[in-house]
Amino acid sequence: MTKNEFNRAFEIAQNNNISLLDVDNSVLYGCALPEFKYPVHCTIIQLAALIRWQCQYLFGGWDSEELDSIAFIAKKKFILVD
Repeated sequence: MTKNEFNRAFEIAQNNNISLLDVDNSVLYGCALPEFKYPVHCTIIQLAALIRWQCQYLFGGWDSEELDSIAFIAKKKFILVD
């Protein structure tokens, strides 16, 4: 995954007009665990749903440390397909 792809996924995650509630991103569950099998093929929408779930605060702000962590994991473990 490239930086541009991650930035695009983050843009989607930030857009509250796009519903990500029905996105099945279960293939990404446990991605931070050492036993996670990778590389995993996923879509930008699946990554955006993960970002929104993991990094957005309830009041709408963003956890920048967790966002950096997801970016690091995604660059190593995810292959984006669209």
